[in-house]
Amino acid sequence: MRTSKKPTKLVVCVASIVAGVLLLAGCSSGTEDTITSATASEVVATPLPVFSSTTLEGRSVTQADYEGKQTIMWFWAPWCSVCRVEAPTLSKVASELDGSVDVVGVAALGSVDEMKTFVSDTGIQNFTQLADPDAEVWSVFGVAAQPAFAFIGADGSIEIVQGSLDENAILERAATLS
Repeated sequence: MRTSKKPTKLVVCVASIVAGVLLLAGCSSGTEDTITSATASEVVATPLPVFSSTTLEGRSVTQADYEGKQTIMWFWAPWCSVCRVEAPTLSKVASELDGSVDVVGVAALGSVDEMKTFVSDTGIQNFTQLADPDAEVWSVFGVAAQPAFAFIGADGSIEIVQGSLDENAILERAATLS
């Protein structure tokens, strides 16, 4: 009997395929007008889920880097047209929050080169970007489609928002983080 908490490659592969199908269904072109509201929100109060990743620059990152900090995680994919429209908003939000709340992109379902091109093309170099090609970080946060957000309070509370948010909605949620 297998007792490992780490998903097997088969489970990750199947989850990635299912997530990819869901993502394709939810991420289509011409959706600029959908950037105003999210489709679902869930609040959970738990310790930050255990994860490890690397930044696009290759620096190792774990949940410990964000414990006790107010953080916004933005889950995106390099081929997602909605994410491409939303990216400049996240760059602006990161600048406005200026370190009072960490803003972190979590890119999945693409190659690191595609992720780097997306970052360069959209001008989101002003905040940390995690490379999550197999959507493992997405999985620990329960994210199945992009774009999505995790609003993480210093107290460990986490609000997961599936869908797009405009600048005001992001900043309003950031202001409520404890």
